[in-house]
Amino acid sequence: MAMHEARSLSVRDMMDLGQTPDTLTALLNEELPVRYARRISMLEALPHWQDKESIRHVREMYIKSFKELRLCSAEGLSESELRLALAKIKRRHTRTNLLVQGFKEYLQQEQLTETQINDWLDQFFKLRISTNLLISQFLEIANDASQGSEADASFDPYQSFISTKCDPLKIAEHAANVIQNLCHEWYGSAPKIIVTDAGAVPFTFVPRYMFYILSELLKNAVRATVEQHSFSGNSDMVPISLVVCTGRGVTSVRISDTGGGIPVDRLPHVWSYLYTTAQPQDFPITRESVDAPTRLRHVEMSMQPGHSLLDQDEDTSQEHRILLRSPLAGLGCGLPLSRLYAEYLGGRLKLQTLPRYGTDVFVYLNSVGNSAEMLSAI
Repeated sequence: MAMHEARSLSVRDMMDLGQTPDTLTALLNEELPVRYARRISMLEALPHWQDKESIRHVREMYIKSFKELRLCSAEGLSESELRLALAKIKRRHTRTNLLVQGFKEYLQQEQLTETQINDWLDQFFKLRISTNLLISQFLEIANDASQGSEADASFDPYQSFISTKCDPLKIAEHAANVIQNLCHEWYGSAPKIIVTDAGAVPFTFVPRYMFYILSELLKNAVRATVEQHSFSGNSDMVPISLVVCTGRGVTSVRISDTGGGIPVDRLPHVWSYLYTTAQPQDFPITRESVDAPTRLRHVEMSMQPGHSLLDQDEDTSQEHRILLRSPLAGLGCGLPLSRLYAEYLGGRLKLQTLPRYGTDVFVYLNSVGNSAEMLSAI
């Protein structure tokens, strides 16, 4: 099954197939085992993968899910049973990015080059995005059908399924508010984030993906601005600018900061999954990629009146503690994953920097919904 190619799908295909849970169920039974088998094959093709604990862990996770998917197909589960099974699988795979630690070992031991590692992770995470989107779309449709009502039309930037009314301006404003508050809570001050509406209109997209991209870029911008401010001794921080517009079927975002820019010698590395400017952590871990917005929602809730960002229950997860200890520091993966999510649905992410001054990042998101997954070569 690992030799089978994943079917090339567009957002429109998923929406058309997902008019009812039954049609999407057939697609899931066909596609999910192929994609999980392909990822198992990719993991087992890595050199000396048995010696890398994090890679062994991720492989075992995928094998378990693959077996469960085949069992679901063989037993012909009811819609409600399948919904529970897929929700369980999706939760299990929120820690897939742990395998990045294994690739750090590959690089340190000179078993793989940085280019080989980045190419491999691009392919692997692209398959993961497609799987998450298929499962999320089914869970949303099945949930609506079970409740016998239409989907809640209220604004939710954490929706992980396709929305025909994804509001880029509201998502930008929400991301700016969350990151600005997070920065102020952590550093005691924060640069103002000015969001400008230059003609943004709702479009077909996944709100959670857009929120993830913007929150990652804004975290980089506010942290760079605060650190530059502390270094220069300037008492006034220049606001960060975020402009949103829509034109000719494309929603565009520009984020501009004066956080000192990126040194020229670091530019080749900023798109690497292994690159981070954060201080080393006590133990290896990486952010949960597309699931990271859930973490930001937890932090956002903790900043409500009566709560403290640092006042958490003892059973808070290790990963959440790291986010709380250094919520604006990159744990790796943020920038390359943001670009991958944009490109996955036909968009682009471009970065321009002036060393010792600041950085502009441009995000272009296809608002038509006709871009196909580029999986033929995987």
